Amino acid sequence: MSRRTTRTLIGGAAALGIGLFAALPSALPVSAASGVPTVRLSHPHVLYDLGVHSGVTRAEVLRAAAAAPTFTQYKASVKVGTKSYTYIIAGKNPAKKMASPASVITTELVPLIVKFSNGDSWDPARKDSCDSGASALTRAQNSPVFKSQSWTWGGTKIGTGQITDAYQRADFWKYAKPAGINPKFGINLKMTTLSPVTIHVPNADAAAAITGCGNSRLGLVNVAWLDSLLRKTVIPSLFSRGVNPGTVPFFLLHNVVEYIGSPATACCVGGYHQAYINSHGAQTYGLADYDNSGALGSGLRDITALSHEVGEWQNDPYIDKGRNSNPTPAWGHIGQASGCQSDLEVGDPLAGTTFADTVGGFTYHPQELAFFSWFYHQKPSLGVNGWYSDQGKFTTSAASCT
Repeated sequence: MSRRTTRTLIGGAAALGIGLFAALPSALPVSAASGVPTVRLSHPHVLYDLGVHSGVTRAEVLRAAAAAPTFTQYKASVKVGTKSYTYIIAGKNPAKKMASPASVITTELVPLIVKFSNGDSWDPARKDSCDSGASALTRAQNSPVFKSQSWTWGGTKIGTGQITDAYQRADFWKYAKPAGINPKFGINLKMTTLSPVTIHVPNADAAAAITGCGNSRLGLVNVAWLDSLLRKTVIPSLFSRGVNPGTVPFFLLHNVVEYIGSPATACCVGGYHQAYINSHGAQTYGLADYDNSGALGSGLRDITALSHEVGEWQNDPYIDKGRNSNPTPAWGHIGQASGCQSDLEVGDPLAGTTFADTVGGFTYHPQELAFFSWFYHQKPSLGVNGWYSDQGKFTTSAASCT
């Protein structure tokens, strides 16, 4: 990985977006001095990817992707009963024997420095009392999302790689196991760290909650304003620095989440992935909060959101919730889904379910992810150990949802 040095300062805009939901707070009085309201988070509940819409159809996104250079991906279909489901997944098709089944996909990690008009700021590249040992950026760079290690799940050796590489191999273990047709199958994220981008949040789109470390604030930003800024201003500004439809930028926040409409009634979004069409083609991207504030409970710690979003991006890169997603049979009433969903969002059924992984002496908490066979009712599962999720919590396929 490398580090570039130019900083970008951006502010002002408005539009649309969403991802990791965390709590229903009650409002506290607005500070007359700053104009930035403070909210109280009670009983945080972590959810993901709820309502980021690109405003384009699936067909439009796929045409744009086909017309311009993109990252390695494949299109295939699976039949469940009499119905066929077509999907697009990052990497190469593990079910087709090939001499070189492994893929390398360029990923940019982009720290977002968030500044409020009252002087509050959050910088992923700066250490604070929430973790005096390293910054959020350094922790993310050295996390299993980007660092390779050997993996053994349920007594089975998965191989060496990044965590979402190991997940993808375990997901399609029938083909990726040593005796399978593609034992070298996998996806390696070739990560480059770009210099931080600074955003100045208008008072109308800013709020905060009280925490016990760092600057004693959990930053809250209007997700509609932020996502519009990313699409219209930030991502276009990064084209000269290598970001394009053939790469995947992931924006990193530190103890900053988002709200939907009103911080007093719909907080908090902590990460999402999405795609939209710009002048260069179909651009995919993601955003995640590296959280060590403690304000959101055990369901969102350090790389939980980042691992959720990278895993989902790999398996549903052109998501537009309910419109462009890779379709599946309906599932729900599990994980974050209080109703039915019909998409290949591999993190949602296990939202809040994490496991410990220690790298370089630091313990991270990635999220467990559901397998392809869970969504498409395959028996037996293609997955490692006959499982339906990477840590074995799911041992049967999804129940039907109506």
